[in-house]
Amino acid sequence: MTRALPASVKQPTSCAMPDLEDHALDAVCHMRAALDVLELHARHRITAINCVCRDLLRVYYAQAVQAKTLGPDALCGMSLQLGHAIEVLEMLNDDEADDPILYAVSYLLRASRRLADEGVSARL
Repeated sequence: MTRALPASVKQPTSCAMPDLEDHALDAVCHMRAALDVLELHARHRITAINCVCRDLLRVYYAQAVQAKTLGPDALCGMSLQLGHAIEVLEMLNDDEADDPILYAVSYLLRASRRLADEGVSARL
């Protein structure tokens, strides 16, 4: 049995690769998810590590959202910022801290960076 889709739902016309805009949107969504997790975590477990990482990611997220069009240059810059955020997060979340929530945030940021990098490489 097949179901008809509403007229408002666009059906794909081809199996084309996602474009730059799709990669940019996905990267920003993953970054937002990481920020949401950090904000919730920092609210319930107030530590310097959580607050530093949250504040850094807030700045990077705001810059990504303010970019009117996330072209290759903006995505490249976002990828660099994500790399810095990942590096800071992993350096602070060493063996002593070993916070599993921060590992989850790191995973989301790595996914965001991968999407940004794919968008840049697809454009080249």
